[in-house]
Amino acid sequence: MTPIPTEFEELKNSGELPSPTGVGMKILELTRTDDYSAEDMGDAIMSDPSLTGRILRLANTADKAGHEAVTTVSGATMRLGGSVVRDLALAFSLISEREAGACRPFDYERYWSLSLGRAVAAQELSRHLKVFRPEEAYICGLLGEVGMLALASVHAERYGKILIATQGQTLRALRQAEQEEFEIDHATVSRCMLSEWGLPDLFIEAVVEFNSQRAFVPSEEPITRLSDILRLSDAIGSAILLGETTPPRRITEVGDQLEILRDVLGFDDSGLQNFCDGVSKEWQQWGESLDIETSEVRFSQVFAVIARGREMLQAENVAPAASDNTGTGSASVTTSMPPAKVPAPSQGEERMRILAVDDDPVSLRLLVKHLRAERFEVTMARGGKEALKKALQEKPALMIVDHEMPDLNGLEVVRALRRSSVGNSMYILLLTGSHTNELLVEAFDAGADDFVTKPFLPSGLSARIKAGVRIAKLQAKVERDRKTILEQLADKNALNRKLRTASLTDPLTGLPNRRHAMNRVEVEWKATERNGLPFCVIMLDIDKFKLVNDNFGHDVGDEVLQATSLAVKSALRGEDEVCRLGGEEFLVICRGAFEKDGAIVAERIRKAVESNIVNSPGFERAVTVSLGVAGTHSGVSSLMALLKASDEAVYQAKNDGRNCVRVAGAPHPSPEEQDKCRRSA
Repeated sequence: MTPIPTEFEELKNSGELPSPTGVGMKILELTRTDDYSAEDMGDAIMSDPSLTGRILRLANTADKAGHEAVTTVSGATMRLGGSVVRDLALAFSLISEREAGACRPFDYERYWSLSLGRAVAAQELSRHLKVFRPEEAYICGLLGEVGMLALASVHAERYGKILIATQGQTLRALRQAEQEEFEIDHATVSRCMLSEWGLPDLFIEAVVEFNSQRAFVPSEEPITRLSDILRLSDAIGSAILLGETTPPRRITEVGDQLEILRDVLGFDDSGLQNFCDGVSKEWQQWGESLDIETSEVRFSQVFAVIARGREMLQAENVAPAASDNTGTGSASVTTSMPPAKVPAPSQGEERMRILAVDDDPVSLRLLVKHLRAERFEVTMARGGKEALKKALQEKPALMIVDHEMPDLNGLEVVRALRRSSVGNSMYILLLTGSHTNELLVEAFDAGADDFVTKPFLPSGLSARIKAGVRIAKLQAKVERDRKTILEQLADKNALNRKLRTASLTDPLTGLPNRRHAMNRVEVEWKATERNGLPFCVIMLDIDKFKLVNDNFGHDVGDEVLQATSLAVKSALRGEDEVCRLGGEEFLVICRGAFEKDGAIVAERIRKAVESNIVNSPGFERAVTVSLGVAGTHSGVSSLMALLKASDEAVYQAKNDGRNCVRVAGAPHPSPEEQDKCRRSA
């Protein structure tokens, strides 16, 4: 299992990461071990009627074989499998708890619209291509960009600046900016979050690959990777959201990907349009179910937008640039992430927001009139269901809710809100016409902060509202202080990481320095003592480097060191690491390698350096290196003995004529081999 990086732990400790709450969290806790039953999970899901309905809907839409519709969670579990139902419950509960965050340039509504479009498209593509289970592809599509949402949630202000600075640029540029600012990018955050939630490795690998490269690269091979399904479905989701204000370059990129999709599916233009129209219709229906913003989109109109976008691009005489997001020259050059929104200018301190809820229009008007006379910013909801929706979307500081309502009564609204992170911090007044102690006890048990009897006296209501305002302001201040402390802690941790990295890095070559090298070989030596796995070290020294400094100057010597470090790195295996010990000395650490393996790597390094021309004014030539190899299986008794053996092997290579490799303990080379080294040096 890939270890969780420290940078993600810091994100998690902020408490701001998007995460399932309420029923989703209950399911997550329930299923952290294998010791749970499908009945327990079904009971947890059925406690949330809307979640139950969504899972039943997907179970029925994913099955196109004409089977009888399932009507119970147990039926959905039998059809989809317990693990899929669990993952769906987590994903849907995450959506239910969504809220507009503080990162103003991040378009939260568009993020969820695009995620839903990708999910529905992935489901339909999987069904058509018969390569993955549609419901699994749906989950991956829905959570495909969760790392971006996480960074926007935790580092709202800093991530907003990155979005504005990289708007219209490549996916690589965005990830590089994230890495520079946070030392972690959204692909890694996505991997860590899905791993924390216990999603399958197949999902995690697909999402990471998708976040590393968005464009689908055509191939004659059949589609076998879930990440390719995500890339193709992302093209459909992006196409659904194209508009007249979308930049022509982005429109053209989406159009190119749709043409690739047409060829993959084996459709003509009409067949592709029908397929995408089906996705769009399903997207609308899911939008209504999940309360995500969607609209009626016909792909005849989408293709017309694409045609106009291409005409505009041609008129500007700008050809789509090759992608740099993977280094492979794929077609798409920009990320499909929601475009950055430039923050609106501040209008001064916001007035306290209050949500007034009553199903009686007359009572609601009287209440709103009184609140507005007190100079509060008031929104209205006519019933419990509308109140829940507005409370989660608008996050008012206070809510005044009537007890007696036909769809959801006031106590049910309070209980539902207290299960969410938004509702936990809200001050809630209950309007009630009853004076019984039993109702008051029930109201406080449900989570109400205070109550007002009807018909209310304006002075009494004002007094209770003022008390609520004081508490709400205190809560807001505590929350601001908490976020400030977390931001300061994050900044401190980032600075400490940079200082730690700097203390272990050679400033000239950018390679790990001697301190890092000694720490690393000590770790490898202990691993060898513990489990017997081999490792070897390669000491290398630039030949006649002092003459370079003396004859050409230290600036040229610095360029030789930099060029040599790059040449050495280019010759290493993925698990090898090169460090600069100081001066012209370098150390290569080879994990899992015997001496013979190290000798092969060393010879590859020697050739790479020998053929590398250092281009510096007055010095356009190659240098050579002498290398000594020593391994843990060559009879050395300690780490210091291992390093000394490799150092002695370097001296042997120097004495034998330079530009050659010597292995500690190996037979001394013949005079012919020594002469060959001297001539090549």
